[in-house]
Amino acid sequence: MPPRTPKACRARGCRSTTTDSSGYCESHKGIGWRQYKPGQSRHKRGYGSQWDVIRPRILKRDKGLCQEHLRKGQAVAAACVDHIIAKANGGTDEDSNLESLCWSCHATKTGRERLK
Repeated sequence: MPPRTPKACRARGCRSTTTDSSGYCESHKGIGWRQYKPGQSRHKRGYGSQWDVIRPRILKRDKGLCQEHLRKGQAVAAACVDHIIAKANGGTDEDSNLESLCWSCHATKTGRERLK
């Protein structure tokens, strides 16, 4: 397989180039994951004891199946509960804004949201 073409680092103001699939150079690698409330506990981010009640209820409602895969006609076990509209974008913990997803679908959706 041919090597990747070097592209500009995605970090604002950085003049380095990278061939990494994340789009960040070595000095900025992982910066996208550090932007959302770094260093805060899950309770401070809004996932405290109330979330411990909501999460199993949503998994039970969705019969433990990944809703993204169900839309494609596949049955895959769900591992997490995701906000359809992210809390960072004004989403709430209402049942209508929550869905069960498998880890891969959750990671894909979260990655897309971080690029916006």
